[in-house]
Amino acid sequence: MPITDQRKAYNREYGERVHRVSVTLTPEEYSSLKRDAKELGLRPTSLARELIVSPKGTPSTPPEIIQKELAEIRFLLRNTANNINQIAHYSNTIKRLVDENGLLLEVQKMEQAVFAWVEAKRHPK
Repeated sequence: MPITDQRKAYNREYGERVHRVSVTLTPEEYSSLKRDAKELGLRPTSLARELIVSPKGTPSTPPEIIQKELAEIRFLLRNTANNINQIAHYSNTIKRLVDENGLLLEVQKMEQAVFAWVEAKRHPK
């Protein structure tokens, strides 16, 4: 089947707009790329492109994954706030705060976990 002039013109214009790059990877490197891409919901080629063109080689996390994780964090924070409110109510009832240090340590751990999650999203490995 002969290539039409229209198709030749399209191929020429396409070749001027984009460039194909070939990369050779060891089986271990490819497995790592494939695993990371699967975790982000991307194809390995899409992740490789993201790593090349994104600033500092950090791929962007798909918005749907971030939204799902944020919804889970919101749910957990609301449950924690509810639990703290119940502790405060109970403490007011008995006129004494129950295990103040333990409560504050748990809130601090939660804060550190949220900060670690945000940093992991900003700077994935």
